Amino acid sequence: MKVRKESRGLHFYDRITGLHILADEVRTPVEDRDEGPEVISIAVTNVCDLSCAFCYAPKSRHMLSVPEIIHWCRELDQLGTLEVAFGGGEPTLFPGLAEACQTIWTDTKLGISITTHGHHLNEQLWENLKGFVSIVRVSIDAPEPLYSSIRGLPLARAMKNIHRQLAGQVPIGINSVVNTQTLGGLDELAVVVRDLGAVDWLLLPEIKNGKFTLSDSEWHSLDNWIISRSNDLNLRTTANAKAHLTGPFLLDDTPEDYAHISANGYLRRCSYESTGISLRDRPSMLIALRELKMCPQ
Repeated sequence: MKVRKESRGLHFYDRITGLHILADEVRTPVEDRDEGPEVISIAVTNVCDLSCAFCYAPKSRHMLSVPEIIHWCRELDQLGTLEVAFGGGEPTLFPGLAEACQTIWTDTKLGISITTHGHHLNEQLWENLKGFVSIVRVSIDAPEPLYSSIRGLPLARAMKNIHRQLAGQVPIGINSVVNTQTLGGLDELAVVVRDLGAVDWLLLPEIKNGKFTLSDSEWHSLDNWIISRSNDLNLRTTANAKAHLTGPFLLDDTPEDYAHISANGYLRRCSYESTGISLRDRPSMLIALRELKMCPQ
C-alpha cells in the first residue's frame, strides 16, 4: 500500500483493490507534503481510428516514447503520485503500451488505468497487459443504434472484446459523454453497464471550447436522473460538473491534485487545456510541476 502525504492528511492507496483510505486526523507540515499530483493522465498518443464529434483530443499524429513515459512515471512515483491514467487518442493503438505498463508496474508503486473504446482489446494485447493494470475504463456513450452513429462501429464488437478479454480478469469502469444526444439513453445504457459488471460509471458532461454544452434544463434532467439511480449504480462525475449537480456520487472526494501530460510532451492542469509546460525542455518533473502551479488559474 502506498502512502501520500497531503494537506488533508495521510492518503493510503492499494493499486490492486483500488482502496483509498484517508487518515485526516494526521496533519502533515507543508514542507513534508508530496509535490506530485495525486492522479496524472497521460495521452500516450493522439492517434485514433474513430472520429467522434464530441472528442476534444487534438487531431494529430503526436505520440510519446516509451522511455520518456517510464522516466516521467518514475519521477512522479517518487513525488507522491498515486495513479497514472493512460488515454489518448486510443491508447491500444500505441505500440509501447504493454511495455510501459509492465515496467511502470514493476519499478513503481503507481496504480495504472487505461481508457479505451475497446475495439482493439484482443487476446495478445491483454495477455501482455494482464497483471500490470489496476483498472480498464471503456468509453461507451449510448446504447444502439446511437452508439454506432457516434463511433462508426457496432457496440456488440466492443462488448464481445470486453467479455472475452476483461470479464473476471480486471475491474472495469465505464466512461460516458453526456450531451443532448446521449442524455435520453442513460436508462438503457445502465443495462449495458450492469451487463459488464462495471465497478463504477463515470458521467462526463460534454465540454466544447472549454464550456459545458448542456442547457439548464438538461442539467436539471441529468441531476434528477442521478438522484433516482444513485442507490443502484456506482456513479461518478468530474469535479467541474459537480458544481451543476446536487445528486450523490460514489466518490465525493476529488483528487487533491491532478495533472495531464499531452501526447506532444506538455504538462497541463487538465486535458482540456491547450497550453502547458514542455517536459522535454525541463530538467525534471519537479521543476515542471512547480512552474505549472505558478501559472495563473
